Amino acid sequence: MIRKFLRVAAIPAVAVVAVVTSLAGAAPASTSLVITAVKINSSATGPLVVAVGDSILSGHGLGSDESWVAQLALQNNFNLVNLASDGSGFVTAGDNNDTFADQITTAIDLKADVVILSGSSNDLGQSDAAVETAIGAVVTKLHTALQKAQIIAVSGVWGATALPPQMVTINDSVRTAVKAVGGTYLHIGQPLGGRVFLMQTDEVHPTAAGQAAIAHHVTKALNRAGEAL
Repeated sequence: MIRKFLRVAAIPAVAVVAVVTSLAGAAPASTSLVITAVKINSSATGPLVVAVGDSILSGHGLGSDESWVAQLALQNNFNLVNLASDGSGFVTAGDNNDTFADQITTAIDLKADVVILSGSSNDLGQSDAAVETAIGAVVTKLHTALQKAQIIAVSGVWGATALPPQMVTINDSVRTAVKAVGGTYLHIGQPLGGRVFLMQTDEVHPTAAGQAAIAHHVTKALNRAGEAL
C-alpha cells in the first residue's frame, strides 16, 4: 500500500568501475564498464531494493529522485539502489558499456533483498532468439545467486506512439523467465501511450509527470498481484 509521500533528498551517484579487456587480432584493446549506482532513501530500515534497467528506469533527463522507481522508494520509504543506465538492454550494451547482466552482477554483490527489472526497447532489432536467451540467463543467474530475493519484473515501457510488435515478444520472454523461478511479473500496459504531453522534447523519455504516471501503474499492478515494497 502506498503511504504518504515522503520527500527525501537523493544521495549522489556512486560509480563502480570494472575494466574489461578484449583482444582484436594480436592487439589488446580495453574498454571501461561503468555501473552507476544511484542511492535513494538509504536511511530507510526496510529491505534493499535494487533496480535494473534502461534510461526509462534511470529517469533520463530528470533528477535522480524523479524516476518512477525512485518515486516509489520515496512514497513507500524503502532503500533503493538504482543501477539502470542509458542505452542498456539484455543484449545491447549501453552508454556505459553495460548490459542488464552486468547490472545483475552488481545487484548480486549488493545482496539485494528485492530486484526490480524492467526493459528494454534498446533490444529492438536484436534477434528474438538472442534476446530470449539473454533474458533467461540474466534471470537464472539472479535467482541462483540470490535464492531468497524477491524478483519483480515490470513490462517494458514505450513512449506515446504505437508499441512495436517486438516489445510484446520481449515482454513475453521476460514474463516466462521470471515466472519460471517464482518471481512476479507486472504487466502495466503503456502509461505513456497517446500522451505526448508526458514526453520530453526528445519524444523518447518521459517527463517527471510521465514517470509519475508509470509509478501509478506499477503501484496498481503491485496491488493486483498482492505484492508490496
